Amino acid sequence: MPYLLAKNKMRPVDLSRDLGISQGFISEVIAGKKYFSFPLAAKVAHRLGCTMEDLQEWEY
Repeated sequence: MPYLLAKNKMRPVDLSRDLGISQGFISEVIAGKKYFSFPLAAKVAHRLGCTMEDLQEWEY
């Protein structure tokens, strides 16, 4: 997600403000401690111009 934020010239605080959620929650998602709900992931993906799958870091 840090890459997607940078690509959109956004900071976590900008995303949290746009979506009306706490910056702390965004930080915990980035750290892998929490996850977006399906509806919130859809909003985040729309805002960042990506798919919901792009929000998840996949390990193969």
